[in-house]
Amino acid sequence: MVYFDEQSSLNVKLEAQLKASLSQLVQRGCDSLGIFQGLLLHLDQDTVNILVRASSAYPPSFKSIPSYANCSPVDNCFPVSSAKCSTAFKRWFSTYFNAEKYIRGQVHNLDGGQVCLVFINACPEQSNNVDKVTLLDDWLSVILEKFHVEKAETKQNTLYEKLQSVANVGTWEVDLITNELTWSSQTRIIHEVDDSYTPSLETAINFYKEGFDRDEISRIVSHSTQTGEPWSSTLELTTAKGNSVWIETHGMAEMKHGKCVRLFGTCQNVNKSVQLRLELDARRKEAEAASRERGMLLSRISHELKTPLNGITGMLQAIKFETKDNVRIRKADIALHSADRLLSLINDVLDYTSIINGEFTLNHSDFCVRSLCEDIVDVFKTKCAEKGVRFYAVLSFDEKTYVHSDAARISQVITNLLSNAVKFTAKGYISVQVTLKHQGDVPILLASVEDTGVGMSNDILSRVFRPFQNDTGSAREELNGNGLGLSIVSQLVEKMDGELEVRSTVGKGTCFDIAIPVEMATLNETSNGEITLSSELLSVPLNILVVDDNDINRLVLGSMLEKFNYIPDEAENGEVAVQMARAKKYDIIFMDCAMPVLDGVSATKIILQEALMPKHGRIIAVTANTTAEDKSSCSEAGMQDFLAKPVVQNDVTSQLKLALDAKSVVA
Repeated sequence: MVYFDEQSSLNVKLEAQLKASLSQLVQRGCDSLGIFQGLLLHLDQDTVNILVRASSAYPPSFKSIPSYANCSPVDNCFPVSSAKCSTAFKRWFSTYFNAEKYIRGQVHNLDGGQVCLVFINACPEQSNNVDKVTLLDDWLSVILEKFHVEKAETKQNTLYEKLQSVANVGTWEVDLITNELTWSSQTRIIHEVDDSYTPSLETAINFYKEGFDRDEISRIVSHSTQTGEPWSSTLELTTAKGNSVWIETHGMAEMKHGKCVRLFGTCQNVNKSVQLRLELDARRKEAEAASRERGMLLSRISHELKTPLNGITGMLQAIKFETKDNVRIRKADIALHSADRLLSLINDVLDYTSIINGEFTLNHSDFCVRSLCEDIVDVFKTKCAEKGVRFYAVLSFDEKTYVHSDAARISQVITNLLSNAVKFTAKGYISVQVTLKHQGDVPILLASVEDTGVGMSNDILSRVFRPFQNDTGSAREELNGNGLGLSIVSQLVEKMDGELEVRSTVGKGTCFDIAIPVEMATLNETSNGEITLSSELLSVPLNILVVDDNDINRLVLGSMLEKFNYIPDEAENGEVAVQMARAKKYDIIFMDCAMPVLDGVSATKIILQEALMPKHGRIIAVTANTTAEDKSSCSEAGMQDFLAKPVVQNDVTSQLKLALDAKSVVA
């Protein structure tokens, strides 16, 4: 409850209009700063008087409290913020205001007294909070200046004193006997008309914005003419030059024998303060929406993480005590499936955050588009068969069609759409059609994914590409994914300058159509299948070093090498790796980048600077950091290639083949 203490030492009778303006100012300040208590204080020599408070539910509960110190200068008795006050003042402030932080505004004059705004629990370390208080001080200055002018006015000098004392305030007068309207020069400036313009009551009303503002000023004028009551209102008008301006208009009626004979008043350009208020409201709403979205993201991700983590930990614990080989293998498969699901979720989150943060880049290369699509089809044939859903695939290009684009992202788009179809389709069929057509000289990759699943309503369709906007009201877990798949699809297609459309009918199914421009490539076909090593190559001995601070990662990579009867040496950090390289010539080193003591990039530089590798030797980066900057750093350090964690057997085999080929040539 906002109140004024009329028994304070100011002994000022504040008019209702001023009370309302100051109350609105304090409350607006609290809303913009996101706090519950704001105050307008009068600083006396011995006391601090509370004139306005945003809420009576929060401290302080007193109307007056003892001053901390002499109020000359003001910073002695009330420093500008909690960041610039003494420990003793903090104790005083905590005692009476029950808070640790605050921001004080500028000191203003009100009838010879000193008043200031104080916002409790506003953090002074946040510069935008200080800026907001500065703007609120400007608003308070206008209110108090206007109050002082109005108090000093008399009926004889009302129209002229306001014009001289208050910046950007115009006056006007309507003689209802002669129907003549007079505008001051400032009023003409506000309406952006020249000196020759002759206004009338009707044309003046037509300056107000059509709709609510024009209807409201018409109602106010009519009501004042009939009752003689004064008015005050903030409305928007459109100037003669078409500019929108917010004005605060005040008017009074002169009555004779019960009949209104004259209307007069002021109009003040308050565009700055109104726009500030609207901007603060808009930013507050944006911040609230962003906060809700982040909260939803974190909540949903934490929920989604639990299922695969439970599968991994549960199965690994069960394997410890399982004696039957076939059961142990089945449980290991479940753990691996859960790990794949967990990795997929993490990749989705990383992709989504990198896209919305503007850190996402495409990696173009030449690839066989039919091989890419066939790999996807093979995966979803099995998934559809497991659900008892028919699966159709039509790939309308030959086996030697090569294009230049981002193969991984195109695969991700089609995979996400098919995953969405599988998730929402319990019976019927799922089909995917992919073709390559030319639009003029531009090759366009066209793909269509159709299903006979549950379908989507118009409401869901309107927000389906926003994160977490699927049918979250469904109680069935299979109808709720992590909520990022379709959002990522939309972002990726847009990033590739493509188009994405969706059609859906509830109960009948959904169809997604994408069109992505690509470039044709002339690259010869290369094998994307499993890499094999001949017995002749495997007869070449290799000295291999695996460097990683995580013993599990070393064990995983070591097991992949042991498949070919190569037992690698191991080092837990870059410093140990350098020492081992000084003692032994290694043909290939798998080097983690982020390690304690000495990181992989620094270790690589030392090894190469000291020429500790043979000429055919290779250092391969193995890391979870896969950004373009990370790859560039590894390349600049002298690493020959880059493997992203989690590593797969085919990538390791490929590196072994390159190392064996290089050593065979030297031999």
